[in-house]
Amino acid sequence: MKKTIIVAFVVAAGAYGAYELANHAEEARAESMPYAWLENDSVDAVTSRLRADFSLSRAEILQQIKEKYPEVTESDIDTFISRHYVEAKMLDGEQRFHRKSVRNLGLLHPDYNGGFKHRGANASAARISYVDSILSYYRGSNPAGLSHRVTYRFSIDVPYNDAIAGDTVRVWMPVPMDSLSCVRQKNVEILHTSQPEFTLSNGRSVHNSIYFESPAPAEGDTLHFEYTGSFVTSGAYASAEDIKNGLKPYDKSSDLYQRYTKVPDGRHIIPLSDLAHSIVGDETNPSRQAELVFDYIINRYPWAGAREYSTISCIPEYVLREGHGDCGQVSLLFISLMRSLGVPARWESGWMLHPGEVNLHDWSEVYYEGVGWVPVDISFGRYTGASDPEITGFYSHGIDSHRFAANKGVGCDFYPPKRFVRSETVDFQVGEVETTKGNLYYPAWMYNMEVLSVDPIKD
Repeated sequence: MKKTIIVAFVVAAGAYGAYELANHAEEARAESMPYAWLENDSVDAVTSRLRADFSLSRAEILQQIKEKYPEVTESDIDTFISRHYVEAKMLDGEQRFHRKSVRNLGLLHPDYNGGFKHRGANASAARISYVDSILSYYRGSNPAGLSHRVTYRFSIDVPYNDAIAGDTVRVWMPVPMDSLSCVRQKNVEILHTSQPEFTLSNGRSVHNSIYFESPAPAEGDTLHFEYTGSFVTSGAYASAEDIKNGLKPYDKSSDLYQRYTKVPDGRHIIPLSDLAHSIVGDETNPSRQAELVFDYIINRYPWAGAREYSTISCIPEYVLREGHGDCGQVSLLFISLMRSLGVPARWESGWMLHPGEVNLHDWSEVYYEGVGWVPVDISFGRYTGASDPEITGFYSHGIDSHRFAANKGVGCDFYPPKRFVRSETVDFQVGEVETTKGNLYYPAWMYNMEVLSVDPIKD
């Protein structure tokens, strides 16, 4: 059966820094955007992003909260801050609140969230069916259950602004990795481009991209970049029994082992040895260690709307301190904990393409010697509402087929290289735009992801 999904100006539940661009569309189309969105200094960029992210005063946050929860008083605000239900910072001598605070209060406060159980506890029937499709394939009862052929269109629009008039606009957009970088994706094709000349990164960066450049738009115009692509994406599952039977001791001298147990590895993959060993105790089997770490995170750190990643000095420490995290944040915590145990782990990310849930998303992979790389989606958690125990435990050693993986690492260089600070300093999902004068940050441009068709195929 052919399914078609159309999505415009998507910002994910799991996205970490992309603003609700559709809400800024009119502002971005104005002839004189604030020049704060033209960034050529990383320190100034972070300061500007903090001010945009923490956009609410104490009076404004109290008013917004009382509209939803009338019983809340002024003194409750300090309690919410101390319990990390809302986030506040002192900026320019004034207490400012994160723009997602009201929503996060409803997600994190036990009086408002219905009582947090664990990630995945409330999985929908549709989500459970995606897992059942993969398991049915492995059980031999659903030959078209593993893979989909996806056709999609990705575009970026840069409206005129006098700050970039006469300049050159450079654009990077995500492209699915091919089988050399992600064994679950193949037959990646670029079907059409808006500009005839473009550059594919082709394995020269962990951020897989298509690059365009063009003269800045004339006054009153909007510069449009677009490409249409297709690829085959597959789910994967390694049963606990398969892992147990295939597991071998690690070759600790191998390049793979040394590369993917490295800590620290940048700012956001860090050593957490004491916590990691307190979680696993005397357990030495790496797959059992992974299960214990998985459960530790999904039971303790509920999802909440993220603040801008570029303003967080260390994401795993942020999750541990604040007591919550989005998909990318808990994935970086998981990777840090696994590497601290001497188990190779790495990042993978891009988009989730589930029908009606096309969003930015991040997950991870763990390497077991004798088995290979096994996907782990800690944010999807355990589907305890399912009757099949293999569905319940699926995402600690499996992944569904509704994925668009474009990244195999965090915060790395692009190809061609980017000159200025990135809009997405950790991930790469909605694209990057710059001129010779600086990075263009939201809302100076808009992106659009359209999934045109999703067709199950026999693998």
